[in-house]
Amino acid sequence: MTDAAYLELIKKDPAAVSRLLVEKDREILKLQQHLLNANKVRFGTKSEKLSTEEQQKLFPVTELEEPAQEVLPTIVVPEHTRKKRTRRQLPADTLVTRIVHPPAATQCSCCGGELTQIREETTKILEYVPARFELQEHVRPVMACNHCKESAPVTTKLPAGVQLIDRCPAGVGLLSYILLSKYQDHLPLHRLEGIFARLGFELPRSRMCDWLAKLAEVLQPLHLAAKLELLKQHYLQADETTVKIQDGETEGKCHTGYFWGVLGPPPLNLVYFHYADSRAGEVPKALLSDFRGTLQTDLYAGYNQVYVPEQSVRAGCWAHVRRKFLEIQKLAPKADVNKTLELIARLYRAEPEGKPPDAAAAARKRHAAPILEKLQEHLLAWSARTLPSSEVQKAIHYALSQWDALSLFVNDSAIRLDNNLIENQMRPIALGRKNWLFAGSHEGAMRAAIFFSIINSCRLNKVNTWHYFNDVLPRIQSTPRDQMAQLLPHRWKATVKDAA
Repeated sequence: MTDAAYLELIKKDPAAVSRLLVEKDREILKLQQHLLNANKVRFGTKSEKLSTEEQQKLFPVTELEEPAQEVLPTIVVPEHTRKKRTRRQLPADTLVTRIVHPPAATQCSCCGGELTQIREETTKILEYVPARFELQEHVRPVMACNHCKESAPVTTKLPAGVQLIDRCPAGVGLLSYILLSKYQDHLPLHRLEGIFARLGFELPRSRMCDWLAKLAEVLQPLHLAAKLELLKQHYLQADETTVKIQDGETEGKCHTGYFWGVLGPPPLNLVYFHYADSRAGEVPKALLSDFRGTLQTDLYAGYNQVYVPEQSVRAGCWAHVRRKFLEIQKLAPKADVNKTLELIARLYRAEPEGKPPDAAAAARKRHAAPILEKLQEHLLAWSARTLPSSEVQKAIHYALSQWDALSLFVNDSAIRLDNNLIENQMRPIALGRKNWLFAGSHEGAMRAAIFFSIINSCRLNKVNTWHYFNDVLPRIQSTPRDQMAQLLPHRWKATVKDAA
């Protein structure tokens, strides 16, 4: 608006100028917030962790409300003795090659007599030998009777698991290596093709892609068993992330699909991924239609169809709430935002660790409930003196609008303060996206969901994925569907441990 227009507006309606200035202030704050967020995404660190100096300046102790009246849990550190640091032992099956380097001269330089060995000096060098292929010939003799011309020849069948895919020359070890290279080590197939070429073997990536498609069919029953196991639980976490799909519908542009993840926290340690071509609410509704319990998610409205009466209850995530206040930290009054972050930090510090469920629930009611009450009072007072449409008000409303869901953990010791566990399971997918960039089709993304589900579940249970797939893949086809859950990583680990 020009100066002349301002003067004309002042003459006609002086009050309109004040309203216009308020609107401009709101717009300036909004643009400042967008600029700060854009700069942080482009130039700043991804971590939300505050530095030691920032934590010390977060909130002065003198400004805390009644600090002497609040009793925080006492942390007792058990006595321990420091273990002597030793070198890690190599695996027992490590091949040891002994190379002897004799002296150049074996006669005494003084008298010319023959030298005698009195001891050895050994230098251990850990060397790497490139992987090698091994061709196995499975011979099955065909037997026939020399006397009975009418009897048919007899032979044996290949043992189960030797040829996992019909008419496929790749063994279980090679298939497992290709699978883990792409979906755990995030090597695109064209890089893997180059690695094999250096070893002298030509394995086109198109052929490896076909093998992975067949391998997904083999693992499909195990993937389904993981879903059924999760739906029986009382408490789950859920989240979703994007993946680019080269579907060919729009030239030069990829379709955006979604991996929907559902996780059963410890002690279950099981994660399930489902691929869908959209982020619509119908996807989680169908995925969790048989779930009855508490589901912890962010405030994305797509999950609303899951939270219907008598089906499931939503638990809120304090990590997302904290993130909102970190985003407006430079725009909001310092005392208000620091007090909010300090009270949220107290919730985490008051968390009971390693206690039985009943004791943990009692500790939360004793320590976390008063902190929640103080935090709610502070946010309500802060909201009353904040502009309705400002970015600060949006952060406050984000917390207050879901207060019941955020407070649900007080009465249920199984519920965690945040859904960071499932968000951490999205990180390998994000790392993979940076390497293979996109999935070649929707079917390829569905196969990736199967592989990510089982690999991430192995990692949650600290299971060696190489040993797991080499043992489980040959057994899947001969395992009844009602016993398939016994092959899931958390149960497989217990079986192997017992067997050992």
